Amino acid sequence: AEAPPAAAAATSAPECEFTQVDMPALSSTMKEGKVVSWLKGVGDKISAGDAIMVVESDKADMDVEAYDDGFLAAIVADEGDSALVGSPVAIIAASEGGIPAL
Repeated sequence: AEAPPAAAAATSAPECEFTQVDMPALSSTMKEGKVVSWLKGVGDKISAGDAIMVVESDKADMDVEAYDDGFLAAIVADEGDSALVGSPVAIIAASEGGIPAL
């Protein structure tokens, strides 16, 4: 017997609380941004308002701040990578213990 789709989806989700950091729109015409540098590394504690990366838009390079407290669990877009506005670039775990699950 196969598991219902909802149950299968639930088992693939990480067992910890996390938030996704998306590429922000830094201007009204921006379609994608390039990660110039990460100011925080995986495992670093992050507070809301901390600058976590520098993004190059079509107009300028700007620091991007975290919106949530937690720990940088994963970097999805490496330095030099471009990402569409709204696509994930990093994951913040609510607790340090959640990092291995992500």
